[in-house]
This record gives sequence, structure tokens and C-alpha cells, in this order.
Amino acid sequence: HFARCSAANAAGPALLSTLPTPQPLSAAQFAERAHRMGTVLLDTREYEGFAAQHLPGAWHVDLTGNFATFAGWVLPADSQIILVAADGAAAEQAAVWLRRVGLDRVTGYLDDGMFAWARAGLPTEHIGLLCAGELHQMITSTPGTVLVDVRAAEEYAAEHIEGAVNIPAPDLRRRHAELPRKAPVTLICSSGQRSSLAASILQ
Repeated sequence: HFARCSAANAAGPALLSTLPTPQPLSAAQFAERAHRMGTVLLDTREYEGFAAQHLPGAWHVDLTGNFATFAGWVLPADSQIILVAADGAAAEQAAVWLRRVGLDRVTGYLDDGMFAWARAGLPTEHIGLLCAGELHQMITSTPGTVLVDVRAAEEYAAEHIEGAVNIPAPDLRRRHAELPRKAPVTLICSSGQRSSLAASILQ
């Protein structure tokens, strides 16, 4: 995001009248668009909903968190973006925030959200959530489990779980190969939002 800020500021903002307005898409239309080259699928729901059920290949950035910053960290600026959101109003809100970090090509959202997708019988994925006790049991009883702390390096230095590996969430785009492909991987942050982003990157 910061690498392209100067050029974007020098060029000036695009007129809103020239930008696409996100259109409601049926499940079939959404599935077709999701497979187009250069299209990014972004799920903006709260992380608990994403964990329970989400579309294969979706990035996750929680709209209730530091949405614009996280999206600016990881999403390619030259791609078209289609959204999974809680409703149409949330999709519009997400589009506004994305424009504020130069992600202007938001073209559609899944009408009726995950309900429509599930009703159409289309495939989904999920990610498990662990409470503190379950996490402790996993890392102490499951050999080879890798615990990845996806907070910033400064947060990790201040306090972390013994044995945790620190890879900040956006860095997983290029550092994922540091993790063993066949080992159980568990992610931790301070709220769940960055862990969910990190999980979507790894998936």
C-alpha cells in the first residue's frame, strides 16, 4: 500500500463517477466471476462467520476491524474485487473504504450472501476456532503442531506464547514456504481478525 501511495497522491484521485458501483450478483453469476483471471474474491464478514463457512479461494478482511489498512496491505491494486458481505449496505461500506486506499475496482457482491451460495449447493470451506484451553491442549499433545503468531514483530517481542513462530499476517504472502506443508498449523493474534486474514492467505 505505502509503495504505491506517492504515485496515487501525485496523480490525484479518480472521480467517483468513473468508478464501478458494486452490483448484486446471484450465486451463479458470482461463481462465474470468481473464476475470471484478475478477479479477487474478498469476504468482509466478521471472522466467526468466515471461519464457519466461506467460499474457496476467498481472502478475508473483517469489515469490523482495521479494514482499509488490512485490505491495503494484501490486495492487489490492479484486480477487480467482488465481495461477500453481511448485506448490500455492508458491501457499499466496504467499497467506500477500499476506495480510500486506492482499491477502486469493486464490481459486485454476492446477493443474499452465504445463504444464497449454500442454497445453490456450491462448495464451501471452513476453519476451526480454538479456545485457549483447546489451543494449550493441541500444542502440548499434538507432535509437530506449528503455532504462528501473526501479530507485528513489536507485539510479539513484548509478549508471546513460548515456542510460537512470528510471521506477521501480510508477510505470509511471501513467507508461507517457511511453514511445513503437512504439519498442523494454528494461528494466533490479539483479536482473531489478523489470524483469519492469515488463514485465508494460507488456504
